[in-house]
Amino acid sequence: MNKLKLDSVRLAHTSAVVTAVFYAICWFLISSMPGFYMGMMRSWIHGVDITALPRTMMSPGLGLYGLVTMTAVAWITGYVFASVYNALGKK
Repeated sequence: MNKLKLDSVRLAHTSAVVTAVFYAICWFLISSMPGFYMGMMRSWIHGVDITALPRTMMSPGLGLYGLVTMTAVAWITGYVFASVYNALGKK
């Protein structure tokens, strides 16, 4: 039986791109449709009342900072995931 070996860099790049796209979509939603976004987030966290949290508009700088850091974390996570997966598959 052939064992699948993951390309760590390719998986890291893929994780980073997908995360960046999702982050950009969320950033757009919170900026353009905050009510819809807050309702969606509430449904994702099992109905926890997030309206009690302070609400401020995210500045472009903060949004860009979040995009860059979340994308970096996704890249690292993808790379580590593939590396661990490959290491566990060795005999």
